[in-house]
Amino acid sequence: MREEVRQSRRAGGRAGRLGGRLRRQSLKLKLVGTTILLFLVTVSLVSFLSYDRYTRDFQRQSNESTRQTLDQLSLNIDNYIDDLFRLSLSPYNNLQVLQLLDEPTPDSDLARLMRERQIEDFLGQMIVTPRLDILQVYIITATDVYMNGRATLVEPLEPNFRDEAWYRDALATQKATFLSANKTIKSNPGVKVFSIVKQLRSLRDTTKPLAVIKVDANYSGIANLADKVDLGDRGGLVIADRGGNVIYSSLRGPDESKMVSAALASGAGRFHLKENGEKYLVATSPIERADWLAISVGSVKEMNKSAAITRNFTILIAAFCSLFACVVLYWLVRGFLRPLMRLVGLMKQVKLGHLSLRFADARTGDEIGYIGASFNTMLDRIEEMMQENTRLTKEVFETRYLQKEAQIHALLSQIRPHFIYNTLHTIGALIQMGRTEQATDNLEKLSLILRGFASTEQTIPLRRELELLEAYLSIQKSRFGDRLRTKIEVDDSLLDAAIPAVLLQPIVENAVVHSCEARREPTTIRVAAFLEEGVLTLVVSDDGVGIGDAKLAELRGRLADGGALQLEASGGWELRRGIGLVNVHNRLRMRYGELYGLTVDGNHGEGTTVRATLPLLETLPSSISRREGAACAQSK
Repeated sequence: MREEVRQSRRAGGRAGRLGGRLRRQSLKLKLVGTTILLFLVTVSLVSFLSYDRYTRDFQRQSNESTRQTLDQLSLNIDNYIDDLFRLSLSPYNNLQVLQLLDEPTPDSDLARLMRERQIEDFLGQMIVTPRLDILQVYIITATDVYMNGRATLVEPLEPNFRDEAWYRDALATQKATFLSANKTIKSNPGVKVFSIVKQLRSLRDTTKPLAVIKVDANYSGIANLADKVDLGDRGGLVIADRGGNVIYSSLRGPDESKMVSAALASGAGRFHLKENGEKYLVATSPIERADWLAISVGSVKEMNKSAAITRNFTILIAAFCSLFACVVLYWLVRGFLRPLMRLVGLMKQVKLGHLSLRFADARTGDEIGYIGASFNTMLDRIEEMMQENTRLTKEVFETRYLQKEAQIHALLSQIRPHFIYNTLHTIGALIQMGRTEQATDNLEKLSLILRGFASTEQTIPLRRELELLEAYLSIQKSRFGDRLRTKIEVDDSLLDAAIPAVLLQPIVENAVVHSCEARREPTTIRVAAFLEEGVLTLVVSDDGVGIGDAKLAELRGRLADGGALQLEASGGWELRRGIGLVNVHNRLRMRYGELYGLTVDGNHGEGTTVRATLPLLETLPSSISRREGAACAQSK
């Protein structure tokens, strides 16, 4: 059952693939192919049905003609044998012969000789007839045998002929007896003869047998009748007795004995028989007088020869007409579909972006012309819409670009004053504490950072960003001392990665403010970078006081909204300590898209981790990084 299901599925899959291939063909091919296929199927079906009907009618007519011919042959042979029977009655037309046969045998030799001459002369007159098939005639009395014939030496009867069945049967009945023993005469062994035997009775006493007349004839008369029947080169006619002995045969091709056996065994008057791979039609008709059977054997192939010629001629004419019609149909369909195919080609070119093309045959009044005109109108409208869309897109792009640049500059302007404020506050605290040398060093590092801000474009290598970050951390370490610890873990392969300027400093500043300032214990700030599937991730983490769930949720909400306005509206302490993260997040999203930006994680008392993600789109050459490093060293 499973195998049948699999086979059904495979067949359905093949049918589906075939249907898909057919659907992908062109309209011209499908239309021409379908029309030609229907035309060929129709012509082939009509030709086949016509040939089949013609063949069956021809066979029926041939069979009927053969049956009539065979019945007529049987009737002619019966009439022929009736003539022989009437010939055996010739002595009744000669009273002198009957009188001689009715008288007792003479005593003298002369009288016996005269009697013999008179009777044999009569037999000679019987022989001298237009029928050349009569060979010998015998009149047999109880004591004598009189004979005459066409042969030079008349063949005498067998010595014991009176004991044979034919002689006893002739004495026992007045009916003529037909003997088809197929015997030959000694003077001509190649000639077979058959006999007619009849009892002769006295005219004075009809109950008294006088003699037995026996007429021998060859089969030339029957052969003359049978030779007139022509059943083709692969068939023929057979006449046989009920014992299977062949009387006459003109059969060529099939086995004669097999045909006779099949005809005798079959009770039907007509049947088919296959011999050596060829089919034959066999018909039989009885010959009542001789108790023979006339058998006609006709080759079905030969009988259908004329029908086959007609069929081949019909197929040839149908093929020629079909070919001519297909050629004409192809050119007609090609001419009708040429504008449509041209329109399809234009559509393919338009699909590639060639919108300046137009359908040239759009002025025709048919349906294709209407489609072409609509196609041209559509292209005109598309060009107008594309021009309008290009103009609007350009305006929107320029507007958004200017807006984006303005926002980025505004964010940078927010970060830098904020950073300077915090740094100056630290330096002021150092001066108040009397640590002037350290304050002076911090002022030099602040000057270095400000010169980096002034000379660096908005995109800088990560190496440069880390140098500025170390300068910032050095300033903060002078403030917090051993309470601030830093650890930077960045692989050398990522140092030339391009990142927005002032990216890490606000995040690290946020960690310093919220972790190191909030407690007296040492705080460690770690900076790391790694690459994963084309995304550069910068991580800033600390082990400070952490952030509460409520504050974390509020900060995440602000990052998700991306609005500095909410922070500005909050005011006070929250503004000073939240503006850095929100600004960096907004810068990343405006530059690289909504998929990038900052994420914040942490728990109260366990520290805070900030991740910045951005695409690794390009890396700056190391020469640029070294040149910037040299400039930085000169500044120092």
